[in-house]
Amino acid sequence: MTGCRANGTHLIVGCDANSHHTSWGSTNINNRGESLFNYIMANGLDIMNRGNKPAFVTYNRQEVIDITIATVYVGKCIKDWHVTEEVSFSDHRYVCFTVMGIDRSVEVHRNPRRTDWESFRTDLLGCLSDMTDKISNFADLENAAKQFPDAIVLPYNENCPLTVRKNNRNISWWNQDLAERRKKYRRLFNLAKKSGNWTDYKRTLTDYNKALRQDKRESWRRHCEEIEKAPECARLHRIFSKDGPGSVSSIQLENGEYTTLEKGILEELLRVHFPGSEIITEPSGGWDGLELEFLK
Repeated sequence: MTGCRANGTHLIVGCDANSHHTSWGSTNINNRGESLFNYIMANGLDIMNRGNKPAFVTYNRQEVIDITIATVYVGKCIKDWHVTEEVSFSDHRYVCFTVMGIDRSVEVHRNPRRTDWESFRTDLLGCLSDMTDKISNFADLENAAKQFPDAIVLPYNENCPLTVRKNNRNISWWNQDLAERRKKYRRLFNLAKKSGNWTDYKRTLTDYNKALRQDKRESWRRHCEEIEKAPECARLHRIFSKDGPGSVSSIQLENGEYTTLEKGILEELLRVHFPGSEIITEPSGGWDGLELEFLK
């Protein structure tokens, strides 16, 4: 998770967790499952499991111990998570899902500071010498002028490797105030080089470093407090933070079949949790939902 936050990347993990927790459909909760659940909640991850169909099946035991977890952004793109009936020649069944709407493009750039300038000069001289040896008339000069940009660019590309541009927006302690302070002390540094007056620059740099250390301490303190509070608030966090991905996509009926229709899901939930109740709909069809009349 630390590497994902530092690089601004997203994560999908499918694993045989060997941990029991009702949040991903297990029949009970054990210590390992409780620890894993608290870790998932503390790091802001989403559990992608839907339903309680077991992926671990043996001749005498069935349990849900295979889980799929993901970061929040990519979790919203995971659709149709399900356990298949296909034979896997293992005691674990296949877990399938579809990832939709992910931008797979990677922004790359060349950093001139990482250029091997000695090697660049050597390659550049080699390219230029080949060009100048062939110039004997106006046509050769025109041809060399066309080749000149490539003679510079090609050695530079070979000696300055492409790197992936890092996204620092997910750094917990970075904020707009620090960004403004950094711009200010860099501007004063350029002015100080010209004027020779370093007083304002040193004072601004000191203030920036103090603010940077303070924000890092506060961020670390908040992180520790969240970890300490995770066991108590993890379940509430899961309930209130989930939106679209947490909705019920299918439910198993009493006869063992599954329904994906919203009406069928609601009717089965009402039958199980509110036995003896009636579903009343307005004859004119003016209600969008269902209303219960509990029978005494």
